[in-house]
Amino acid sequence: MVRLPVVFLEPPLGAVGFPGGPSFRYLQGNVPKDVESMFEASFKWFEGFESRVLGRLKALYPDVEFTPYYARSIDDLEDFLAKEGDAVGYVVIDLQGPSGMVQRVLTTGKPIVLIAESLGGGGDYLLYNRLIEQYPVVAVVTRSIDSDYALGKVKYLVALARLRETHAVIVSNRDLSNWLASISRNIGVRFTLMNGNEFVSRYYSKVSDEEARPIAEAWVKGAYQYPDPDRQWPEVLKSARLYIAINRVLEDYKANAISIDCLGLRSVTNVVLDAWPCLPYMQLWLDGKYVPMCEADANSLIVALIGKYLLNTAGSATDPVTDELTGEVTYYHCYLPINPKPGIRLRYSIIPSHLGTRYAAVNVEYPIGSELTAVGIDAVNKVMHIHVSTVTGNELSLPACGTKVIAKSNVKTLARKWGAGWHRVPLLGNHREELKEMAKLLNLKVIEEDAD
Repeated sequence: MVRLPVVFLEPPLGAVGFPGGPSFRYLQGNVPKDVESMFEASFKWFEGFESRVLGRLKALYPDVEFTPYYARSIDDLEDFLAKEGDAVGYVVIDLQGPSGMVQRVLTTGKPIVLIAESLGGGGDYLLYNRLIEQYPVVAVVTRSIDSDYALGKVKYLVALARLRETHAVIVSNRDLSNWLASISRNIGVRFTLMNGNEFVSRYYSKVSDEEARPIAEAWVKGAYQYPDPDRQWPEVLKSARLYIAINRVLEDYKANAISIDCLGLRSVTNVVLDAWPCLPYMQLWLDGKYVPMCEADANSLIVALIGKYLLNTAGSATDPVTDELTGEVTYYHCYLPINPKPGIRLRYSIIPSHLGTRYAAVNVEYPIGSELTAVGIDAVNKVMHIHVSTVTGNELSLPACGTKVIAKSNVKTLARKWGAGWHRVPLLGNHREELKEMAKLLNLKVIEEDAD
């Protein structure tokens, strides 16, 4: 279970209770009666917010354990920071300022969701706005701090915590260890690098055709088109064997994500793994237990994990290409999730691809008129690229990959600002602002590659 600390900043003397006065810690044990009454008024005001905020957090995030702290002095805040130094981040509720407490907690460098009550913490929000910009902080100021809008920001810390809990298996014969270690340091996902030959000998080769046949038959039965059964069936059956092998390796390693170097392990000159993972990945998204990604691409896997944890949206890598005459992007790859969001199920076909040289590709049709947010990450250099497009069509054809989703975007600007590799993960919906805020907590620079 994800656990997040919540600290209420509530010095009893300040903008709401009393505009100024000596620090609370110096008054303890020797409080004049007129000041004591001010304290009591402030405490009563704080308590109303505390109960409402904690109650709403529990309702919004039933699977998260929230541990409350109450900082009425800088000493209280230091105690909190000492106890929660290993936390993934902090939920900070600013009920009264101005005080140095906001500055102190922001400069820890921890990912923080700061929610400032306008009357009590609004001054801090303005005074420390430059600090908020410099550090991994998502902040909101409002009178309604127990609203879904304000507390909805906590979802970024929840997603961050789930990233830090993720264990991914990367199957490849390339030495990716240093690259994966760098990504892990910057993002928090833990990686296990498995040799492709080991995966084949320990898992894939142990799955029989008989065991895989019912899965392959179900895929074929559910397909809208399946044009060349004699040629396609052997490949579909191998993909079903691979699906079973993937589930077993993830179970054995207690992992919840995987990316197989499908191109590297099935090169023209050296075939290590003779099955394509497109259909298995489609099924893994339908199962909902594991997150898959193509081509041992850990960067795109991070995007897919963010899509799942933050947006409840499924996505996978594509190779985007642009057409300046039409102003369109074609996102092509050999599958995309057919359940991109809860309650949406897209039709799929199992087709030949790459001019008929491969036989178990998946063609998926995305809804015309829907928006896509295409995301690429360079986790080593801490950069996130984002652009938004609108789907204008889907293409089913033999050249290149099986799925081709066509969408309008600012293609000339995309070409000028492109970076973070070729892959982009299209996520159904316009999630630009949410991804920008998530990037801030991850310390990633955002490049909006469709913006002039």
